[in-house]
Amino acid sequence: MKEDTKSIRRFRRPLRIITVLLVIAAMILWYVYMMSKPYDRTRTTYADFVVEEGDSLSVVAEHLDEQKFIKKASDFETLGKITFAGDFKPGTYYISPSMDSLSILRTLQSGLTTSKGFTVPAGYTVSQLAKALERDGLADEKAFLDAASSPDLAALDVLGENEEGLKGSDLIEGFLLPGEYTLSADADESMMIIMMLDAFNNFYNDDYKARADELGVTTRQVLVMASMIEKETSVDKERAAISGVIHNRINMELTEIADLPKKPLCFPSEASIKAALYPEESEYTYYVLDSNLSGTHKFTADEAEYETWLQEYEEAVKAASDKAEAESGEDSAEGEG
Repeated sequence: MKEDTKSIRRFRRPLRIITVLLVIAAMILWYVYMMSKPYDRTRTTYADFVVEEGDSLSVVAEHLDEQKFIKKASDFETLGKITFAGDFKPGTYYISPSMDSLSILRTLQSGLTTSKGFTVPAGYTVSQLAKALERDGLADEKAFLDAASSPDLAALDVLGENEEGLKGSDLIEGFLLPGEYTLSADADESMMIIMMLDAFNNFYNDDYKARADELGVTTRQVLVMASMIEKETSVDKERAAISGVIHNRINMELTEIADLPKKPLCFPSEASIKAALYPEESEYTYYVLDSNLSGTHKFTADEAEYETWLQEYEEAVKAASDKAEAESGEDSAEGEG
């Protein structure tokens, strides 16, 4: 009996240690998660952020804070130290206040360049990609835009019919599939564009084309809706729900298909393209960002409810903005003092 008691005690001790370690690990993960939260998940627009040669982690953190990309410079700096971030690549980056701090850290460390070639981020446009590729020494911006505007591209089956009469690089907007690409040594700007169009052509298979026909939309219209979804949310589980609202409004003639943008707003991710093709079945005809400013949406089929929620959201945004201005004024006063 005594041996059994000793055995139990020997078992309990490592179990307590493991439990304590798990609790500590969970606390660390929670701490990292809280520090990494986006400045404002609802602000999905991208803007320039410049990293100068030799900028340290603390300098980058301060500049990000000043330009309202992150909530707090000290948290970003701590997060950078925890993840051993550093050696930022100088250049102009396209980032958003909706990005979490870990994503911003990864972007500023690697840019578009990878060990295999380069990465095309979802949400970029042809113009933004051209600038980024030049920044990373992978292409000439003007040559890339000239190649993207080549009349020869109009003959490619992957682009379908140009019923909207699009010109220049607008013709391929949205068709350059986000993802990682291998870059051959002799690849020029035209070859890079063809490679990305081929990637989209391989992804957008016969099943997807048949599904688009079933919905009564063209490939370009699918990409327009997918780009709208990409711009509206960064929450994966909401993509199909937002798509459902777009399709419901079209089917109920609350929105005309002709009223949609003539070209995609950006390069949509594969997830957004799939969501555009396979919308969630619902009765919803409206969505609005939640007034808790978490970046998530609320959905309804009631216009009055939508208007109420929209007003609540706008009031919450104003209150948050007023609070931020007040805190900024207090910080300035303390600095002057």
